[in-house]
Amino acid sequence: MPSDSGLIIEASPGKGRWSDAPWIAIFDPLVTDTAQRGYYPVYLFTRTLDTVYLSINQGMTELRDELGTKGAQVLLRSRAKIMRTRITTEERQHFSVSNIDLQPPNAQHRLAFYEPGHSFGIKYNYSNLPSNDQLVEDLQRIVRLYRLITSRGGVNPLDTPDGGSSFGTLEEKRNYRYHRVVERNRKLALEAKRIHGYVCQVCHFNFEKKYGRLGIEYIEAHHLTPISELPEGERVELSPKNDFAVVCANCHRMLHRKGAPISFEEFAKMYKSIRKTS
Repeated sequence: MPSDSGLIIEASPGKGRWSDAPWIAIFDPLVTDTAQRGYYPVYLFTRTLDTVYLSINQGMTELRDELGTKGAQVLLRSRAKIMRTRITTEERQHFSVSNIDLQPPNAQHRLAFYEPGHSFGIKYNYSNLPSNDQLVEDLQRIVRLYRLITSRGGVNPLDTPDGGSSFGTLEEKRNYRYHRVVERNRKLALEAKRIHGYVCQVCHFNFEKKYGRLGIEYIEAHHLTPISELPEGERVELSPKNDFAVVCANCHRMLHRKGAPISFEEFAKMYKSIRKTS
């Protein structure tokens, strides 16, 4: 993995004793920095350790805690399918969409959640491992697809504002989805709000003043850079201070409508002009 890749590599062989669900995962900070949530490439070992899968998979801990076993597995399966739609058959020709078998001992075991969380990948048998060069090539390919998935919307649902009527082309829909992936990044959004405050930078709406305690520290983060200017499937570094603004829900929705001014400054200027004449 290149030293400037911007990726985080973590592993879990077990704490205090060897785990029966060891893994080695690669995180893009734009998506996640923990195996408990988000999606990421990961080496997953079967319980008998005779097989390992390189898989585009998902964090399951937070979903399981929130939705329970069945609910989490249903959502993991749905998101895995969404990720497959982000990548063309030709792009993932080296990888299989077949189910994986991690030999979970029961339905509540961690391995039982990684199975429905699997989107696509490749299977290696310890008795017949490919060369190191091939392993590196497979890893580089799946990281490239990982970033493509993110740039095309990640695991967010395929719908768009106004039932899809706001966007007429596939490129516009992709741009919107990627924009939302960026805006929903927890660390970036929280830091942007801490820096810019909790008053809409367009209309100056203040949720705390309007709703009292319920509105304390509520605002939405909006990504400023046009997605068309970001390279698809490549490393993206974003600054919470320079690449984000904070806006109310109404302004945020309007910023994403088809026909809205391209730049945030132009949108704010348009709003002020309309306010003066109304």
